[in-house]
Amino acid sequence: MDARIRHRRRIAALLLATFLLAPGDRQAASQEKREVELTAQEIVARVDRIMNYPVGLIKGRMLHVSPDGKSSAIDFVANTTDTDFLFTFSTRDRGDSIRVLYNFSGEDIWVYSIHAMRLFHKVGVDKYDPIYGTNFTFVDFSNADLQSNFTAQITGDAIVKNMESYRLRLTPIYKGGQYGQLNLYVSKSDFVPLRIDYHDNDKVIFKTLSVVQTISKGNRIIPTRYDMLDIKKGTVTIVTFFGFDEKASYDKSIFRHQTLGDRR
Repeated sequence: MDARIRHRRRIAALLLATFLLAPGDRQAASQEKREVELTAQEIVARVDRIMNYPVGLIKGRMLHVSPDGKSSAIDFVANTTDTDFLFTFSTRDRGDSIRVLYNFSGEDIWVYSIHAMRLFHKVGVDKYDPIYGTNFTFVDFSNADLQSNFTAQITGDAIVKNMESYRLRLTPIYKGGQYGQLNLYVSKSDFVPLRIDYHDNDKVIFKTLSVVQTISKGNRIIPTRYDMLDIKKGTVTIVTFFGFDEKASYDKSIFRHQTLGDRR
């Protein structure tokens, strides 16, 4: 009888200890979860800083290549500040064709057709219209902060381009766009975004963006080449930035959508 009583008392003591420790364990688990979420958001914040356009004047080119090897080139010049970007796109046969204005760090998008002399405000799904039929949409060029538009979660590690990387899942905060989910692969060594997989609203991947080249400028890393592959169409669009002038000056009125139709 004494042995049974002692055994029951030991079980009761163990249950009591478990009950008393449970709140602390739950608190520790909750704290650990918050730390993981903070780490994911910090990684995305560093990615945003790398992908931000340098302030000044930028020159570049888009090369769109179809599966049969045919290609078309679109040149662009961008005037940039910390929060506003104005792109002028041109082709060899038509010259300057459209001006694309991004206000509020890419959140507000205006497109002016130079030949049609018409102004369009890109909102909602219209932001996902392709630029000149390439794999890049207007929102892709916006450089709107990932941190502001997606919630991030670290889902594991990966090896991308022979580099150790974080793998993150980005879920859009605001529904209704073309991108239902992004998978982001970030280098552990310098937080360069090596690859972004774009999924539709059914969570099916349909295109992939790769950062192919970067340069070091001052105390920051700047991507100078992006390759966007459309998996369904088999097309590739290569965006190259080859000219940076941080001393360029211009009238700040060019960043007002009312002035996009002015000939300069």
